[in-house]
Amino acid sequence: MARPRKSRLVPSLTTFAEELVRAITEHVDRGLAETEGRLAREVAQLRREVARLRARGQAGATGAGGRPKSARLCSVRGCAQPHVARGLCKNHYQQLRYAERKESAERSS
Repeated sequence: MARPRKSRLVPSLTTFAEELVRAITEHVDRGLAETEGRLAREVAQLRREVARLRARGQAGATGAGGRPKSARLCSVRGCAQPHVARGLCKNHYQQLRYAERKESAERSS
């Protein structure tokens, strides 16, 4: 009985497939390493920013956030409320806005 012939095609296909898998694996590993490095840098930057914001928040804040409170008082005589805008406290500022709106409505009529 004759021996079957060895195919020269099979070993070359096996080698090609192995090289292809190795090349794809290296490419994927390189991409993952780059992504991991980029994410690590972004996480470090976010941690620094959170630490900076936390330090800024603890430096004399009452926890309410927003703009720092002014030490000025309302410019209306006899009013001891803190200044909000235009030299007035919140109540007198709203009264001024109401008067301005009323005046502009009368002018436009």
